[in-house]
Amino acid sequence: MKKIIIILFVFTLIFTMFSCADKTETVNLVNPTNGGSDNNNTVNNNVSDNDSTPDSKTDSNSPEDSVIPDDKNDELSQIEQINYSPSISVSQYHNLATKNDGSLWAWGWNYYGQLGDGTTDRQSIPVKIMDGVMAACAGDNHSLAIKSDGSLWTWGLNNYGQLGDGTTEDKLTPIKIMDDVTAVNAGGGYSLAIKSDGSLWTWGLNYYGRLGDGTTEDKLTPIKIMDDVKEAIAGNKHSLAIKNDGSLWAWGNNNFGSLGDGTIGTNESKSTPVKIMDDVIAISAGGQNNGDHSFAIKSDGSLWAWGNNSYGQLGNGEIKDYNPTPVKIMDGVMAISAGDLHSFAIKNDGSLWGWGNNSGGRLGDGTFTIPDKENNDKTTPIKIMDDVTAISAGPHSLAIKNDGSLWVWGINMYGSLGDGTDEDRETPVKIMDGMN
Repeated sequence: MKKIIIILFVFTLIFTMFSCADKTETVNLVNPTNGGSDNNNTVNNNVSDNDSTPDSKTDSNSPEDSVIPDDKNDELSQIEQINYSPSISVSQYHNLATKNDGSLWAWGWNYYGQLGDGTTDRQSIPVKIMDGVMAACAGDNHSLAIKSDGSLWTWGLNNYGQLGDGTTEDKLTPIKIMDDVTAVNAGGGYSLAIKSDGSLWTWGLNYYGRLGDGTTEDKLTPIKIMDDVKEAIAGNKHSLAIKNDGSLWAWGNNNFGSLGDGTIGTNESKSTPVKIMDDVIAISAGGQNNGDHSFAIKSDGSLWAWGNNSYGQLGNGEIKDYNPTPVKIMDGVMAISAGDLHSFAIKNDGSLWGWGNNSGGRLGDGTFTIPDKENNDKTTPIKIMDDVTAISAGPHSLAIKNDGSLWVWGINMYGSLGDGTDEDRETPVKIMDGMN
């Protein structure tokens, strides 16, 4: 009997939404006889993808390439199984969602090809883009995705080099940028990626020093910023990162105190990372045009906020243009998403809470704000719905429930809600199933 070669790899992906969903995903080679292996501390990227197209599912380390016994009575003892987890990511007018089969879906505005379907036609319902995707993030009119082999693919608007391919040419379909990537995030004209060794790489627009390289010069290809990074978030004009020791670091624009270092103003912007606080396990930074607020969840489940608070988006009961140091908002929080001028948090019991600006019904509580007529903004958290496992906020919002259903609400420009209409929704509506 020939020796059976067992190929075992674990690929852990920690990623966020724009704000991208904060979660960990694992790829395992499962042995049906012993229940498989799940080692979240080992990353092995000796997996190659020789197909040049992002839609390919072919893997050169597939079971067909392993050594299999010749004896017809012997059975295949190793089966490659990729465990995908669902994710959602909201940008200003377009969205990305991955299902548990690894398929990537997109909908909304597509003027720059940010959906990745090869056209510039908007889509008011989700369309399938590619397979084999472990994580995806929707930036400001550009998109990023990590495939199961660790390769990073980008597409859409590229006016500042945010795609990372060395050009400023827009791309209507995904192009490969780099390998060995475990997490991505996208913000206002720029992108972030974490590699398996914990190094953080950035590229694109560098106004206010949002790339963190000590300059304000745009970068058309990825450059290394720092090491030992566990999670990184690209906001509209500022960035946040958690290191492996739980310390939180911030850089970029600081006009509203969005860095959290106690200073305020564009003159206090930082082009290199500065340490803000310790004991942090999750972060989120406001995106889109006015997203200048930040959040951190500490290891005890407490939620902390700072930055722009002109619509109560920090959730501390105040209306104030800025708050330059972190303030505690609530306890028992497991996930956070900073939207445009509003925010959402998922508590440990799965309940979803929202606060801040409510124009277009973006809070999802059945009300909406009409400027100069009716104010239904909320300065403290209110409960929106139960059984929520993931949330992503922009001018509109997406949520995944325990049963795998995907729900949307808020402003519906260019079909961004994915419900086939252009109507704003002040309460959540379901648009698809099978996310889990």
